[in-house]
Amino acid sequence: MARQGPTPTLQAGPVTLRGLHLDDVEDMTLACQDPETARWTTVPSPYEREHALAFVERRTGTPVDTERERWGIEVGGRWCGNISLRPDDAGLAEIGYLVAPWARRQGVGSLAVWLVCDWGFREGGLEVITWHAVVGNGASKRLVERVGFHVYADIARRRMLHHGERVDVWMGDLLPDDLVSLDSMLSGPEAPA
Repeated sequence: MARQGPTPTLQAGPVTLRGLHLDDVEDMTLACQDPETARWTTVPSPYEREHALAFVERRTGTPVDTERERWGIEVGGRWCGNISLRPDDAGLAEIGYLVAPWARRQGVGSLAVWLVCDWGFREGGLEVITWHAVVGNGASKRLVERVGFHVYADIARRRMLHHGERVDVWMGDLLPDDLVSLDSMLSGPEAPA
C-alpha cells in the first residue's frame, strides 16, 4: 500500500482530507495541548509548538511519507485533526486519528474515518482495517461504531504503552461490507454541518 505520488485529497460534505501543511502547526499545537487529547492519545505532554512543527516537517516530502497514508482533516479551511492508515502490506491496516476540540461532536471525525476507510478498501487494496483506543475513550468507540466497525466485547489487557504505562484497550475491525453508506454519514443527527 506504499503510496506513489502526493497524498490523495478526499472530500465529502464539509470535510476535506489533504496532505499536511506548515500552516497547520498553530492549530495542531492548540489541539494537542487540550487535556482530553493528552488523556486519550500518545502525543507528548506537555505539547509544544516544536512538536507540531517536527511532526508536519517529517511528513511533508520526506521518505517517511511513503510508509503510510496520512491526512490533515480540514473543515472550512481550518485544520481540524490528523488521520492515518498504517498498513501491514498484506491487506490489513490500522487506523489512527486525532480530532481537534473545536471539531468534536459534529460528525467531522466519523466522516473523516469513513473517507479513509472507503479509500483504503477501494484504492488501497485493504481487506480489513483495525482500530484500538484506551478503555474509557467512549467518544472514539462511538465514532468508529457509527462508521460500521465491529468493536470486540473483550478488552485487550495492557495492550498499549500509553505515556509510559501499559493500559487496557478496546479493539475493533472493519471489513468492506461493514462500511455504512455515505448517505447515512451525511444525514441524521450526527451528520457534519
